[in-house]
Amino acid sequence: MNLIEDKWIPVRRKSGKKEKIAPWQVTENMSGDPIVGLAAVRPDFNGALVQFLIGLLQTTCAPKNNKEWRMWRDNPPKPEELKRKFEGVTFAFNLDGDGPRFMQDLTLEKEERKTVEDVEKLLIDAPGEQTLKFNTDHFIKRRRIEKLCLFCVAQALFTLQTNAPSGGKGHRVGLRGGGPVVTIILEDSLWETIWSNVLDLGGFEKLANKDKTDDKDRFPWLAKTRTSDNDRATTAQDINPAQIYWSMPRRVRLISDKGKDRCDLCNELDIVVTQYLTKPYGVMYKNILHPLTPLYRDAKNELFPMHQHENIGYKYWLGYVQAVSDGKRQTAEIINQIIRRGVSGFHLWAFGYDMDNMKASCWYEGIMPVVTVEDENKRRTYEAEIASMIRAADSLAVSLRYGIKDALFNDSQKTDINKFGFVAQRFWQETESDFYQFIAKLREDVMTGKDGSAVKQEWHKRIVRKAEEIFDEVSQSEMIDEVNVKRVAQARQKFLGSIWGKKVRQEILGLPQ
Repeated sequence: MNLIEDKWIPVRRKSGKKEKIAPWQVTENMSGDPIVGLAAVRPDFNGALVQFLIGLLQTTCAPKNNKEWRMWRDNPPKPEELKRKFEGVTFAFNLDGDGPRFMQDLTLEKEERKTVEDVEKLLIDAPGEQTLKFNTDHFIKRRRIEKLCLFCVAQALFTLQTNAPSGGKGHRVGLRGGGPVVTIILEDSLWETIWSNVLDLGGFEKLANKDKTDDKDRFPWLAKTRTSDNDRATTAQDINPAQIYWSMPRRVRLISDKGKDRCDLCNELDIVVTQYLTKPYGVMYKNILHPLTPLYRDAKNELFPMHQHENIGYKYWLGYVQAVSDGKRQTAEIINQIIRRGVSGFHLWAFGYDMDNMKASCWYEGIMPVVTVEDENKRRTYEAEIASMIRAADSLAVSLRYGIKDALFNDSQKTDINKFGFVAQRFWQETESDFYQFIAKLREDVMTGKDGSAVKQEWHKRIVRKAEEIFDEVSQSEMIDEVNVKRVAQARQKFLGSIWGKKVRQEILGLPQ
């Protein structure tokens, strides 16, 4: 099977029809029934597949400048043209057969001390060794997946290499750490989506060492693995920029089964894989920044990829859509480029695993509508006002958590404040649609020269009333066995003083007293 030539990517067309395509068919029937999205059997596969297509375009079709990028945005290339572009790398995308295989270790079959694993363990949410040893796989059962068809195993393999979590001693994490956040510019068609996330050639070449031009520098599975037995790191100077999209931290080699059977994921009748070989100490990537992942600065002022630990929503606007003014959180490079290109009115698709060391706790994803301002000076004003609105909401969410704690427990009862994260999460979710409406109004004010104070005034009223509503419902819930009316009343008074006080109105939102 070849991942350039064969039809293996599950997609959904505008009409609702689902089918499998080869990568070069992504622009097929654009004027009639265009492909609007991916249709994999798992959400993490969709996240991996969109990065596969972006990486393929970035590797073979990087536009020289904004003008060249717009040519293909306005007039998508015919499938035949894409096929010619992709043919130059077809040799690197064989999934099975002898010799180099996509995302698989070239020499693993001949090495000693390798192990055989069931194919289920390619899935990030499969039970780990400790879970199986202590028989704690209560929610995700062992051996639920015993056979994967070649289509699904290709998706599982790329998903693992892209998100690779810690897997025990020597099992390296992905280039961006285990389960990184990915932010994707989301457009109306799949073609527009993947093309919008491709960097101009100049920005692409700055990611790593463009003078590393051997095929193995782009596709590491074409040569013997650059192992990390002695903690040898692989940095941006050691790789071609393309390898950022094709990183291979895990040493894996599929054991190809000749017979046909039903796939346990998609139920297709096809050649299946049941096991694979593996060995620790694959490529250990260090200090390499990925253009699709936002960043944060640690206490030492070093940049690291961001990871997700709760639902994705406008709470993460600062860092995902626009950078934080103090530089502690930075948007993915692709966001900076799409703004420089003058594109507006798009959505941001953010997703990622919440990893607890070697265990996947949850998969999070969300879509945020993005409203931008082209004029640079007005954009600064607009973004500053949005930042104040989000900080105000964050202040209320914190006050809400502490207010509920004070209402339900006295000072002598030691209670972890994190137990009340659910009320803050509810607050963020129930003010989400309001936020997008208000920033659209704010944009109108900024564009017409107004100061935005009227919008912020209404925003303050809206979020305060929502916080009050949630406080009253939770503090007097029928599920609580015994409500201390006096304590609740005192906590409510303190809570109202906090959310209506000077800090939120004047210091954060800049509103008059």
